[in-house]
Amino acid sequence: MPNRIIKESICTSEKIASLSDFEFRLWVGLITQADDAGRGDARPAIIKGRVFPFRDRLSIKDIDAALQALAAKGCVSLYTVDGKPYFLFPGWVKHQRVRDCKPKYPEPLEAENHAAVLQAAASCGELRQDAASCSLESNPNPNPNLNPKEGAKAPNAHAHFTPPTVAEVQAYCDERKNGIEASRFVDFYASKGWKVGAQTMKDWRAAVRTWEQRQADERKGKPGTIRKAHNHHQRTYTDADFEKIGINLD
Repeated sequence: MPNRIIKESICTSEKIASLSDFEFRLWVGLITQADDAGRGDARPAIIKGRVFPFRDRLSIKDIDAALQALAAKGCVSLYTVDGKPYFLFPGWVKHQRVRDCKPKYPEPLEAENHAAVLQAAASCGELRQDAASCSLESNPNPNPNLNPKEGAKAPNAHAHFTPPTVAEVQAYCDERKNGIEASRFVDFYASKGWKVGAQTMKDWRAAVRTWEQRQADERKGKPGTIRKAHNHHQRTYTDADFEKIGINLD
């Protein structure tokens, strides 16, 4: 695990001040055990062996109670994946930076902990390691050496595309009243790995609008953009032809 840094602001944090001595020691210990995305194994027995290996009189129940207290006070988020418990530092993305993010533990499932997903969505950054803090207060530029504009762009740099469900596409199509068959749209792009040409799709709604426009053009009798192949066997191609072979006409 890389070394972690704790800001001196914890000395004046009311949230940290509300922790008991043992809860504070546990919180610090969890910071040292968290992976690059701020996640870790939340099984009390594992925590005891890693954070308190020489505290023989410390019980598993003591650790579990302190862990639940940290979660109740917002210092960590708890979630489960495949029946196994994990913890996540909600403010990790704001205060802890790493050069090469290599998470060891799974991210929260959206259905189980939507709030934790939002906090962890941009947990991997390309900036140098800075600090870890329990505070959830807004900090738009935690690293004073960073350009504020560059810091504002960091979360978007790691945006992740999530394929829509048929129901989501259908709801959007119904809203726009474009008559597009949602299942056909989803099946088409799912078969291509949700790629537009060689690039991963970034906005499925924009793709729906593209289909909508082409469909409207077809209804008006407008031919697709014609492109000629420069070879000995001259042939014309339409937008639909290029879409079938995965070329992004935009």
